[in-house]
Amino acid sequence: MNKSPTNAARTLSPLLLILFFCAGCNPNIDVDGALLPAWMVAMILGVLLAVGARALLIRTGIDRFLVARALVYVSITITFSCLVWLIVFRY
Repeated sequence: MNKSPTNAARTLSPLLLILFFCAGCNPNIDVDGALLPAWMVAMILGVLLAVGARALLIRTGIDRFLVARALVYVSITITFSCLVWLIVFRY
């Protein structure tokens, strides 16, 4: 049972319309005249905190025992980014 493109378009249209209007709900931060989305600032701070956490893990010797380093550091970055968002940008 193949769906025709028109059925797929009818199914995705409301979702895309909702996403289009929700894009304007994102808070912006003025940095020297340039408006940066708050999620971007939270992500940059999360990456910087993850780099600091990596340096701490290397210094303590825990880094040697990590099995999936890439997964661990991506997870740490996402966790720090979400924490920054919740602590700094909650409205």
